Amino acid sequence: MTESETPSRGQALLEVEDLSTHFTIDAGRLRAVDQVSFSLKPGQTMGIVGESGSGKTVLSRTIMRLNLGSNVQTSGSVRFLDKELLDLPMDEMTKIWGQDMAMVFQDPMTSLNPVVKVGRQVSEHVRKHLGASKTESKDLAVELLRSVRIPEAKTAV
Repeated sequence: MTESETPSRGQALLEVEDLSTHFTIDAGRLRAVDQVSFSLKPGQTMGIVGESGSGKTVLSRTIMRLNLGSNVQTSGSVRFLDKELLDLPMDEMTKIWGQDMAMVFQDPMTSLNPVVKVGRQVSEHVRKHLGASKTESKDLAVELLRSVRIPEAKTAV
């Protein structure tokens, strides 16, 4: 996210309006997310809470455009930095995933490699998506780990 793209404190970073996600299955149409709306401003934190199977992961995957099956129908609006994500070409979404938005899935064993230090995995992501040098990516990985209060972040890289 460039400085010119960064919203001011009062502007929304992410706006979700009437977002719905339905799956077509043999038994008919399954409503997984039904007209969800919310707005997040810079500095705000929001938790998505619900029972198992209530649609938390489907909501997050829909916002990230990770529901790619042909049996999935999505409607509504997801605006991030004033860009309508549901209409963006996938190459632009890939840039957003690499630079501005990420998702850690519920089971970290499917997201993170348990035999590789987490800092190294973050560093590799930074190198791949931001084109940073090895030194820059390590420094940024340490900074990111510290920002989420990982103890002894430097040794985790």
